[in-house]
Amino acid sequence: MSLLSQIAFSGLRAAQTGLSTSGQNIANVNTPGFSRLNPVQVSLGGQGGLSAGGGVEVSSIRRLSNDFQNRQLWRATTEQSYFNGTQQYLTALEGLMSGEGSSISVGLDQFFAAVSEASSTPGSVALRQQVFSEARNLAQRFNGLGSNIDSQLSALQEQRQAMVGEMNGLSRNIAELNRQIVEAQSTGGDTSALRDHRESLVKDLSQYAGIRVNETPDGALTVAFDSGQPLVAGTSSAQLTVTRNAVGEQVMQLAFAGTGFPLDLNGLGGSLGGIQDVEFGQLRPQLQALRDMAGQMAQKINDTLATGFDLAGNPGQPLFTFNAASSTQLLSLSNLKPEELAFSDTAGESGNNKVLLELLDVRSQTITLNGSQVTLSDAYAGLLGQVASASRQNQADLKSATTVVQQAKAQRDSISAVSLDEEAVNLMTYQQAYQANMKVISTANELFDAMLAAF
Repeated sequence: MSLLSQIAFSGLRAAQTGLSTSGQNIANVNTPGFSRLNPVQVSLGGQGGLSAGGGVEVSSIRRLSNDFQNRQLWRATTEQSYFNGTQQYLTALEGLMSGEGSSISVGLDQFFAAVSEASSTPGSVALRQQVFSEARNLAQRFNGLGSNIDSQLSALQEQRQAMVGEMNGLSRNIAELNRQIVEAQSTGGDTSALRDHRESLVKDLSQYAGIRVNETPDGALTVAFDSGQPLVAGTSSAQLTVTRNAVGEQVMQLAFAGTGFPLDLNGLGGSLGGIQDVEFGQLRPQLQALRDMAGQMAQKINDTLATGFDLAGNPGQPLFTFNAASSTQLLSLSNLKPEELAFSDTAGESGNNKVLLELLDVRSQTITLNGSQVTLSDAYAGLLGQVASASRQNQADLKSATTVVQQAKAQRDSISAVSLDEEAVNLMTYQQAYQANMKVISTANELFDAMLAAF
């Protein structure tokens, strides 16, 4: 009877392990990144040809995780984060440039409308004051838009600095988990929770840049940028730093194992790659185009006024002052009085509007912007169109990337996530097995007692 009891006790232990495993899975049903566990049972052989066997043994508790699906999820997360990081700035830039209160097109319309109204009575001080006021408003629109784009650039650079800090922290934590997993695995310890935590950190890291991940035989992960620069190798992690170059642009350095080298920010992917591309693909080019537009417009208006005379018969003076070195004060008005606007092409003729008409004609003249000859209104419309088009395409790409992430997560969860329905069935199965093995033990005891009573 001892063999029967031994078999039943082994089944009892296996059922207990199964119940504990299901309990752990159910307890962590809402734990982010948790991979469900499954006990692996093997049958034990008996001794002799007539032996039914030696019972059952739980050889291991398997962590259900698929490396391929994890990598798919990490890559999809990188792609989604790229478009998500880009979209926040494109949306803000598009809304800013198209806003009624900041649109350069609206400012140009109002300025030239004031010029047109003054052309009928060029000597009117009130109408000259209106031209002066609209010129000031137009300059403020240029300055306001330039200031807002500059603020976006500053916010973007602060975000990049914060991302680098997050990446450094994640890399350090992954390296520390590598150490703990290697130590636990070498002594046969449980590494399931440590591996779950490490995979969760790798997923967080994949938000910031495209990464490659490989596991070494000792259980440690090696993590590197897609371009090959290392982030984590065993228990060592890289240190990223952000500095500025001579023109105020941010550059990144990567230090690993005592060696430092520059990191190319182009093609990084993830949030870092997204803000890099929006900075040099949209924000800086738009700011430069705005600067070029303001400078050429001011030059044309000033050159036109320089050919005329004011109400006192004095030669024309510039209306605008252009500051190419500033993003927030691109244009300012010269220290003029309305009477000093040179609208006449002949000294002493207050009713002469020849220069005023030439000033009105500036609206239809072309400037050079991004290699093309366009009018002032078309130039700004083109800039706004570029931003709107980029924003629409990015939104479509973000939508597609989000769908891919959802699919990748569903595939990962189909293997690794906890199903309460499945665990409920498992609990019932293990409970029935437990009770059945208890019945076998009870039967073995009854037979043993009966045998003793026979003597």
